Amino acid sequence: MGEAATPFDARKLTAAELAKMIQFTNVRPWATREDIIQHLEVCAAYGFDGAMIANCWVRLARKVLAGSGVKVATCIGLGFGQESLHGKIALVRECVALGADEIDYEPNMGLYLSGSYDEFREEGRQLVLASDGHAMKAMLEFGYLKNDDQKRHAAGLLVEAGVPWIKNSSGWGEGGIAATEDDMRLLAEVCKGTSSRVKASGKVNTYERAVAMLNAGAELIGTSTGKAVMDGFFVR
Repeated sequence: MGEAATPFDARKLTAAELAKMIQFTNVRPWATREDIIQHLEVCAAYGFDGAMIANCWVRLARKVLAGSGVKVATCIGLGFGQESLHGKIALVRECVALGADEIDYEPNMGLYLSGSYDEFREEGRQLVLASDGHAMKAMLEFGYLKNDDQKRHAAGLLVEAGVPWIKNSSGWGEGGIAATEDDMRLLAEVCKGTSSRVKASGKVNTYERAVAMLNAGAELIGTSTGKAVMDGFFVR
């Protein structure tokens, strides 16, 4: 009889390992070119998994991050996701053409809340096809869902659609609530045994919060305070 697997413990991660589980985000509408360059330079210095920026900065990011090993990540439909399916497909293709490595998208939560589950799932499937093999992450907005059953159901539809990463929220707007350990466990349960993985987003703004989300089942963290998370590692 084999020994039980040792539970994952994010506190045992090295600084480099932790950094590779963080996508440092700056999608502020008022961010200037210099703000973005500074953001990208911090991503390179810390060795983060990715730099999440608006798609208008993707080409700049590719230049600044060249040779750094940091992925260029971008997003579409942030906070709303109400574009038509063909509009979203065009945006995904544009992100790919600009040189993005990964694309986060906002599912149309209005479709889900209307009971249009097939359409909601098909949106995810079509966007994965449009991504041409690039990693896609669905920014589910748990803040709009009433209970855990709805969270499981909505996430399950996206897993069925083949979306590689499922998030609890975008962190923006009314639906973009803070990540919780319970929600990470829920998503991990839904994704277990599938090719989909879990990303935490929303108020993961300290080292302790990052550890909690990772230990609860997240494999990636999106945060606008990546530097603070890493600084917390060094003063723990």
